[in-house]
Amino acid sequence: MVLLTLGTGCKPPGARAMLDGREHLNANRPQQAASAFEKATRLLPKDWRTWNHLGLALHRGGKHADAGKAYQHAIKLMGQARMLGKREGSHVLYFNMGRLYLDAGQAPSARQHLSTYAQLESTHAAHYWLAEACRRDGRLDEAELELGRALAHQPDSARTHNRLGVVQLERKQPMKALDSFRGALQKQPNYSAAQLNLAIVLHQHSPPNVSKPRAQALAAYRKYLEMNPKDPQAVKRIVADLDRELNPMAVVAATTPTNTVAAYEPPLQVNTNEATFIVQAVFPKGGHFGHVVTTNAVPPRRVVSPPPVTVTTNLAVTPSVSKPQPVVPEPPKPVKPVQVAKVDRPNPQSPIPPVIPKPTVAKVELPNVPGIARYAYAKPKRPAGGDREKARDKFNEAYQAHRQNQLEKAQAAYREALTLDPGYQQAHQNLALAIQSSGDVKAALPVYETALSLNPLSMNARYGFARALDRAKFPLDSASEYQNLLKMYPTYTPGHLELANLYSQQLQRADLARTHYQRVLALKPTHAEASVIREWLQAHP
Repeated sequence: MVLLTLGTGCKPPGARAMLDGREHLNANRPQQAASAFEKATRLLPKDWRTWNHLGLALHRGGKHADAGKAYQHAIKLMGQARMLGKREGSHVLYFNMGRLYLDAGQAPSARQHLSTYAQLESTHAAHYWLAEACRRDGRLDEAELELGRALAHQPDSARTHNRLGVVQLERKQPMKALDSFRGALQKQPNYSAAQLNLAIVLHQHSPPNVSKPRAQALAAYRKYLEMNPKDPQAVKRIVADLDRELNPMAVVAATTPTNTVAAYEPPLQVNTNEATFIVQAVFPKGGHFGHVVTTNAVPPRRVVSPPPVTVTTNLAVTPSVSKPQPVVPEPPKPVKPVQVAKVDRPNPQSPIPPVIPKPTVAKVELPNVPGIARYAYAKPKRPAGGDREKARDKFNEAYQAHRQNQLEKAQAAYREALTLDPGYQQAHQNLALAIQSSGDVKAALPVYETALSLNPLSMNARYGFARALDRAKFPLDSASEYQNLLKMYPTYTPGHLELANLYSQQLQRADLARTHYQRVLALKPTHAEASVIREWLQAHP
């Protein structure tokens, strides 16, 4: 999380409350810091910095929902457009929101916010955390690229070398990972996380061109145990087994036998204190930046099975400007929202029935390809609302099961939530994803339609529906939905790339694909697949 330097515009007693909060936050006392910053918000209710600092304290204390509300209030006070400039440093809210999404397990939303921040402020922290969001989102090539940029800012960062090795290992590049872990240990010889990772690579992956990898793994494990003598018995059992294998005569017969769990694999270790990683940001005066830029890693050479789309929560951190939020279900530690002291907020108004604008529908010229099946749209009616409070409890239960990949349990709980509140758009969208993830893609399609009937402007639902149509082998209808998506969100780079892939490969329409590949390069000249796209464009003039 980025901690802003206090300006000189604050006046007592608001300034005093802010300074007290800073002292508590620097001393890692988030609860006391939150109390001080909450007082500052009452004294300085129009200063976005007080709300940002309150969000930092709540975030540090693990109160993600309340932190999201504080950040959102800061964004409301500042305005999304002004956050893109550097004059007041408010663009750090992109970083803080990105970190909040990351800690809440919403990697794609985190990636989009952190990508924007990295465009505005190229620092080690910006690229490191953008890389982590890309890694958790399955965009490993982008993660490796961003870690390289982070190392350009801090070449001696052992943690960054270690994380680069983790990404390279996930990309099935054990030799590169080995070099990165060794590089981390060169920078910090007592870095136990990199030492264990080095041992794991030698033991489990047997990198080519490494002499006697298992013997080297044994030595690496022993060195790790020297750094961590109180480590759990799992690594000690592996050392004992490797020692028996490599030095059978040296093992004393009276040694107590071990019961090694079959196929045990210790997890890759990364820094466990990342949630408290604070960066003192420097904000130069002047400068203005354009629209939010997002990244994408789907190569145009092949059709790639897309990752699952949005698993949304009732966490109140949705940006005021709609952004795509495809989220891979990856469970963070459960976070139970905690009520903090009340702050001055506008008096609640009577509920007003939502007015859902009609989506802008693109006029799509679909290619005429014989023999391609078409999807019969269900065209469901917009469901009525229900008991949202009771439905939310079931939704949260379903959400936790979904993130643990318990798809049947998740589907059942989502349906119970929808019985209580048929108009719960997030539940329809997540149910569609759960059904799709279980392998029944066609059954998910009408559920996506229902979600879109409740919010036809939902980027997440439209994007997920288009990808599900593609997977269900309805490429023409998928192309139509992508076109509708891009009509509403013309700068959404992933949509252009997905549609270009669809046209170039499944529908054999290079003329239509060319426009969208060119749009990808216009929106993101440094895109991870820019060179591949340019090669394709040269081959298809």
